[in-house]
Amino acid sequence: MTALLRLRPAKSVALLAALSIILSSPAFAACLQDHAVYTDRDDDYTLTFKSVPDDGAAVTSDEFTIKMNDSDLKMDGVVMWNMDGGRPNATIRYKCPAGDATGAELQQCTVWKGVVYALKEGADAELLPKAKEPSAQALLLPDFSGAMSSFNFKLEKPLEAFPWEVFRFKECVPEQ
Repeated sequence: MTALLRLRPAKSVALLAALSIILSSPAFAACLQDHAVYTDRDDDYTLTFKSVPDDGAAVTSDEFTIKMNDSDLKMDGVVMWNMDGGRPNATIRYKCPAGDATGAELQQCTVWKGVVYALKEGADAELLPKAKEPSAQALLLPDFSGAMSSFNFKLEKPLEAFPWEVFRFKECVPEQ
């Protein structure tokens, strides 16, 4: 701090302003998308991104899981960008067969497909950030709740609570 005081007044004011912005920035801005954790409005569901090895050729940007917090229900998701990088298309699946699966088998285990949007203050919607970009403040999965309510999970106890379609940033998971 004493070194800061020895700077010229204009430089020290600018430096202090920059430091205050950095220190007051929300946690989501300091977290990369592939380490972000989100929850729905009622905190019934958690959406957790995980880091995917970048081999340079893959169109998969992100992988994530959605877990119902008070049960064993867990769905797997993947985000793939169009070849031109236009839109982040996500697919959420439940208990898909391992290994090579047919198109019909994948269709049966697909809960939801759609574009994932990043929401910001002021109701601005943008596309989901890529894996190594700063994470979104909130995510919108359009009609995810409706898709879940019509999917046959074949559970002993039927689902009573479906997630909201907006998931808000909760925390950042450290590199593993």
